[in-house]
Amino acid sequence: MRRDGDDARRLDRWSEFPPGDPHRDVTGALHDVSNALTVLLGWISEVRAGASPADLARAMTIIEDRARSARDLARRAIGAHDAVDERERPAGVVVTEVVEALSVEALRAKITVSVSGGTSAVRLPLAADASQVLTNVVMNALAWAPPASRVTIDVLDEPSGLALVVTDEGPGVAPGQVDRIFGGATSREGGAGVGLKHARAVARAAGGDLSIVNRGGASGACFRIDWPRSAAAATEGPVSTARSAVLAGRRVLIVEDDVGVAMLLETALGARGARVVVARTAGELESLAAEQHDAALIDLSPIAHDVQGAIDMLRRGSPDVAIVFISGSSVRLPDALEDDRIRWVRKPFEVKEIVAALADGPP
Repeated sequence: MRRDGDDARRLDRWSEFPPGDPHRDVTGALHDVSNALTVLLGWISEVRAGASPADLARAMTIIEDRARSARDLARRAIGAHDAVDERERPAGVVVTEVVEALSVEALRAKITVSVSGGTSAVRLPLAADASQVLTNVVMNALAWAPPASRVTIDVLDEPSGLALVVTDEGPGVAPGQVDRIFGGATSREGGAGVGLKHARAVARAAGGDLSIVNRGGASGACFRIDWPRSAAAATEGPVSTARSAVLAGRRVLIVEDDVGVAMLLETALGARGARVVVARTAGELESLAAEQHDAALIDLSPIAHDVQGAIDMLRRGSPDVAIVFISGSSVRLPDALEDDRIRWVRKPFEVKEIVAALADGPP
């Protein structure tokens, strides 16, 4: 039976949206729903591959968040959502959550995502939209960047607002192609040409913008997201350790021969403000040992032939370095290393365990 009253109310609500509102662009919304589902399915695959209870809880949080995002994007597009999500959040939290959500896709593409300046507490209005735009741009970078390369997110706190600058090491964008890209053209196989066009429309509707930065012939593409700052207070209440940039300014050395684990740690710690360097072999550790490090995450495998010698070498360059062993090995440490400056987080671990160990420093 038709319910004319409900239909009338639905049409009235649809008419409340301003003309040209990008949230009602069904094509753009479907693209971003597809992005959310890609992330969601990636985390489901990770869970099925086996995860500790702590890792499972983290994965389910991200899955739930992306599923809710996909639902809200679809409902907004058809006019069924009562209002656009206008909540404000700190920029550092928004960036960290996007990087964490995309960490599985980055790992599959063999690309490291690092964040510079990710501690910004500047509050972003329409934070859900900012997250949507940043997700679009980073996923575009992951699609174009070659394996074993890096995607960098620079968070720039400027008087006029906040800028998120995403740089990759892919083929770049020719100056003559800028208008075509934002007009919906694409040369990527399987691409629809919708993502960047829609992302720019969402950014501009929020009072910001999305543009391509001309880097004077440098390789790779560089996209800049400009976003207004909130007029409210610059900070909000405490956020959880796993979501805040608690490692700002700390230089962390990762000694790990498993590429996947190294990339995961580099991305997760970089998103929390750390400056990360990686050594995958004893030889690479030797070349980095003379540099100053605040902390070191060490798997025993690369240094198994001389654990004592490797640690002594590291401490000569950084006498006060906080050492956290991240090995699942049952090998006993040499007696000289059994001191109160060393911690041990056994594999499989959860990222928040590593963050807690590094944030606390030596007991």
